[in-house]
Amino acid sequence: MMEFTPVQVMQISKGDKEIADFITALLEQNRQLKKTVEQQAKRIVQLESRVQELERQLGSNSSNSSKPPSSDGLRKPKSLRPSGGKKGAPKGHDGHTLKMVSQPDEIKWHTIESCSRCATSLVDLPVEAYTRRQVVDLPLPRLVITEHRSVSKCCPNCGTKQHSAFPENVQAPVQYGDSWKAWCAYLNNYQHLPLERICQLFEDMTGHRPSEATLLSHLEALSVQLEPIEKVIRQQLVSSDLVHADETGMRIENKTQWLHTVSNIDWTLYNVHKKRGKEALNTNGVLPNYTGILVHDCWAPYFSDEFRFEHALCGAHLLRECQGIIDYDKHQWAADIQALLREAWQQTKKHGGLRDQLKQR
Repeated sequence: MMEFTPVQVMQISKGDKEIADFITALLEQNRQLKKTVEQQAKRIVQLESRVQELERQLGSNSSNSSKPPSSDGLRKPKSLRPSGGKKGAPKGHDGHTLKMVSQPDEIKWHTIESCSRCATSLVDLPVEAYTRRQVVDLPLPRLVITEHRSVSKCCPNCGTKQHSAFPENVQAPVQYGDSWKAWCAYLNNYQHLPLERICQLFEDMTGHRPSEATLLSHLEALSVQLEPIEKVIRQQLVSSDLVHADETGMRIENKTQWLHTVSNIDWTLYNVHKKRGKEALNTNGVLPNYTGILVHDCWAPYFSDEFRFEHALCGAHLLRECQGIIDYDKHQWAADIQALLREAWQQTKKHGGLRDQLKQR
């Protein structure tokens, strides 16, 4: 649409000032309206972008973002794993089918007292054959109490009274044994049972309930004994060609802490820290000294200039991020990247896996 300046309007109106002023006002009003429309258009773009981001945040879950499955709550996101496939154990898996043993712990004979047809007694007849069936069961656990006795003797030659020594690990009048302590560590650190649940479990199984303070004391003592093993794990990881790193939020004493892990196919090192970033990554003693390939989730501190390792982004995280772009941005390239990642994984498995390829480098 053609626009006119006030001077042009005056010329058109041939000096009629009233008409010129009216048209000038209309032009100014039109200019203001155009400015308002432009501002509103920009604001609409901003709001649409904001709405899209809010929808992305609201719809984000463990299947289309880097959020952990624990954040999904009761929502059940669609799995990115392909449906179908062969049922049962994977190829090469030995399976765990129950098998008979040649030497059972107990044998129970089920005899025949009399003939079911004519009632003739069969008690004194020899057994011609038998059929076996075995029942695998778990006996009810019970506490086994071992009493240690230190004897005293008096030397007949010099009269000195002698006392035999207790085993080094028997230091109190009554204490828990090594097997009991091992169960505590297994239930807490591997099965992740809280202390109260472990106490309840022991009470249900044995009728004896230890205190949580006792559990903590034994777990701390075991932790000290494992320090040499922790050093070995750290050395194995530092010398590995490929390791994975991750960090997961957890609540400890009503405060958010971070569980940092560094692992390869054989070893895993855990480290709890109050922070998630570079300070925490340095404390595990692996990443500052590592020069191989680190697989991670693209968390920014991993890209610190202080680190000397190569980067490999986690394929599972990339698949989920691409799914988020597909869901909310509708970009075809994200679906293409997903297909490429899946094909790359299939080819990797087909040719022996990344670990075997690294050995050939």
